[in-house]
Amino acid sequence: MNRILCIVFFIVTSTTLFAQKKLTLTKAQEDFRVFENILKQGHPALYEYTSETVLDSVLSATKESFTEEISDIELFKKMQQITDQIRDGHLLLFAPNTLNTTQYYFPLILKIIQAEFYTDTDDFGIPIGSKILRVNEKPIAHILEALKKYSPTDGYNLTRKYRDIELKFGLFYMYEYGVEKEYIVDYLEPDGTEKTITLKAESFVKAKHRNINRNSYFSKYHLQKDKVDFFTKHINTKEPFVYYKNDLKTAVLVANSFGVDIRAFKSRLIKLFKEINKKKIKHLVIDIRNNDGGFRPNSVHLFSFISNKLFKQRTSSFVASLEIPERKHVTRTYGEKEFLKDKFYNHPQYDGWKLNFDDLETMMVPNRNRFRGKVYVLAGGTTFSAGSALALLAKNDPDILLVGEETGGGHYFHTGQFPVYYELPNSKIIMVMSMEKITHYVKDTTLPKGSGVIPDRTVQLSLQDLIKGKDSQLDYILRLIKG
Repeated sequence: MNRILCIVFFIVTSTTLFAQKKLTLTKAQEDFRVFENILKQGHPALYEYTSETVLDSVLSATKESFTEEISDIELFKKMQQITDQIRDGHLLLFAPNTLNTTQYYFPLILKIIQAEFYTDTDDFGIPIGSKILRVNEKPIAHILEALKKYSPTDGYNLTRKYRDIELKFGLFYMYEYGVEKEYIVDYLEPDGTEKTITLKAESFVKAKHRNINRNSYFSKYHLQKDKVDFFTKHINTKEPFVYYKNDLKTAVLVANSFGVDIRAFKSRLIKLFKEINKKKIKHLVIDIRNNDGGFRPNSVHLFSFISNKLFKQRTSSFVASLEIPERKHVTRTYGEKEFLKDKFYNHPQYDGWKLNFDDLETMMVPNRNRFRGKVYVLAGGTTFSAGSALALLAKNDPDILLVGEETGGGHYFHTGQFPVYYELPNSKIIMVMSMEKITHYVKDTTLPKGSGVIPDRTVQLSLQDLIKGKDSQLDYILRLIKG
């Protein structure tokens, strides 16, 4: 199970929407006060996209909207509306563990193309590529707008939100609208025929198993008939792996995650690049479209195998506090002394602590066993955090072609590095906040603030690509190689 699906499975199996807990006004206000203190005392980029005046106004209005009694889910939704305005992809909220069933999940597997929903499987007799118009009489455009707040992203880009929503549609729909035991779906078939179908809600487990059959996983493009096997080997694996297009003297290295043990990851890269070089490969494609992050040294190690010069990744790191706010509500931290106090203590400035250098810069040198042919990097909306950092390294290198769609990770900066996990005392909402703001080394300074990393060549999945199961982004690179 890949990292995204693990998160979905954790969330859904630990939450249901039948047994919402009611909170008194006092308890709701206490949780909101803790939530607000965590943000104001520890978030390193709180006012990057929303001014202090505006955010304070939103926080005050939210507090005033509390009634004598509020459910934990409603409190969760109000907090999501606030974190959505902060525009930090590492600022996470998870719904409280007050629910006890996953039997009423939305059954269709969907794909978002140009802000429209289409079916990604042919389940229930609905053809692949059918456009969803309404669900239970709610226009799908209104649903999409309502669900955006549940998917955090860096800045203003929508690609990560879309990739996240299409994967977790059933979960986010339940958050927003509650449990519905059946769904009346109005849809438009690819030939233009409009139809309506009533579908019974199903268990999350059934929906998860059918998710493997997505046409947008492109098993058909790779001539693989066993979709389960293809999903296991190509989509679900965290270990980097390589496959070859021998007729084009091309290797495709897939790195779905950087969340692998650093030593094991580097050892694996050494083995793979020895194999690639032994085969005298001329073209190398690095596919990080499903890479939502992990350990930064892994991204640095990988780039050292494809770069022919010294490279840079960061210009500075900043923290607003050396103390973890609301410590009594913390459930988990990682290396507080090493990554917070020892790292920043000797680097104070007027509004916090700042390092004006990259502590991994000595690693950013070409590997002696590096690949010496032409390199292409594939990135997309799911590409985030350390994954997006690799995409930015490729963007900065004129010898590498970056292809795909805008990444979910920010172009100019992101928060990360030191996550703190909280549980709010009454609602039991889980909150995760990273305390470092990292400013990136960028060569293209023309992009608007809040952008993700923009590819050199933007190639997006079309409706016809979805219907055919064609990987148009990889296909674009292979056609370039063919000339």
